[in-house]
Amino acid sequence: MRFFSLLVAAGLAASMVPGVLAQEAQLYRPGPETSGTIKVWTWPNNDRTFQALMPAFNEAYPNIKVEVQGFPNADNNYLNTVQRALLSNTGPDVAMIEIGVLALLRERPQWVDLSQDPYNVDDVIDDFAPFAAGNVTLDSGKIVALPKHTGPGGLFYRRDLFEQVGLPTEPTEVEATFSDWDVFIEEGKKVVVPNERWLLANGMEILSTMMAQKGVSWFDAEGELQLDDPIVLEALTVIDKAADAGLISPFNMWSPEWQGAFGRGQIATIMSGNWFGGLLKRAFAPDDAGKWGVASAPADETGNRSFNAGGDHIGILETSQNKEAAWAFVSWIVTDGESLRQQYQNDDLYPAWTPAGSAEWINFEDPYYDGQNVNEVFADVQANLIPATLNANDNIVGSAMETAVNNVVQGVATPEEALAQAKTEVAARL
Repeated sequence: MRFFSLLVAAGLAASMVPGVLAQEAQLYRPGPETSGTIKVWTWPNNDRTFQALMPAFNEAYPNIKVEVQGFPNADNNYLNTVQRALLSNTGPDVAMIEIGVLALLRERPQWVDLSQDPYNVDDVIDDFAPFAAGNVTLDSGKIVALPKHTGPGGLFYRRDLFEQVGLPTEPTEVEATFSDWDVFIEEGKKVVVPNERWLLANGMEILSTMMAQKGVSWFDAEGELQLDDPIVLEALTVIDKAADAGLISPFNMWSPEWQGAFGRGQIATIMSGNWFGGLLKRAFAPDDAGKWGVASAPADETGNRSFNAGGDHIGILETSQNKEAAWAFVSWIVTDGESLRQQYQNDDLYPAWTPAGSAEWINFEDPYYDGQNVNEVFADVQANLIPATLNANDNIVGSAMETAVNNVVQGVATPEEALAQAKTEVAARL
């Protein structure tokens, strides 16, 4: 007898039934009587997100105990921990997968195939953002995980700092002012205070955003390296101009100095995915409600401002001794209306589950952004972004290009020299 109970009937409106989102297909979830203890692995600050969701989860599943463990840094310490677990057939019941390392992990046979009975996710996979669904679906048809959130990108900016220097503070006016990358650099000089305040947190923002706007990844779909694409050198040249103008902070990404600079008001903007707002709210600048706004990034020459920057996924390991409870947790986390509402409104995590796009709660006046409805920015980005192509060697190229960007910013290499050095490093490691 199948242990799954029907979660949602087609056409049921989210605004009418709490915790339920409208959908065309049917998704099955274990019944509320499901019990057991499961272990979930993730990274900071997602561990805190899960902990905050436990009261709501346990209203739906009072007999499931979830033990959440967070390991630092989704793409190194955490990645290494998960890889060791997969190789030794040990580990948790449920594990998160960050988009940057998904290609490294998704071919491992230790993931439960969610296309199979009793999960049958292939029946509803079209209700996830298409590019996110494609990332977790192998050529064989196996679905290794569920997309949890995507990373539609934007320009986070300090309203108060912009006002101080005479720049506009409303999102549409910011977008009009920062119409392209050249204007962004020229107008951005106004916020700079030498050795005290900078426009940009790190040069990699420019490279990542410009490449994503063009739909260029480190590798193409055939696995060919893309460092010869003109946009790479073009972006390094823009970074060089920004560095010469003193716009880029000297702090290494994710260092304590870099994180603290946001709360100290030393960084006026950052181009990142929607999720970065959760870090501002919870960790980097929790006392700065009302000081931040979100606009679209500067446009390329075609007018495109959209880019994806991040995303995460969640899967079940074959070694789990309680797959029923694990599936209850996974399916609730990524499709339940109350789960997605809390994650979006509290942590700025953008749902990969597309029925959430029609929920009332996704359009709200967020006090952290001075009452702005930031979904007006991110919904448009989500609809128009060009998906990235993932490759198992992305971390090798990303590391080499981070060095290249730093060398340009520090003035120790020209864009051409830095790119040549990166190509040499990548060739040696592949």
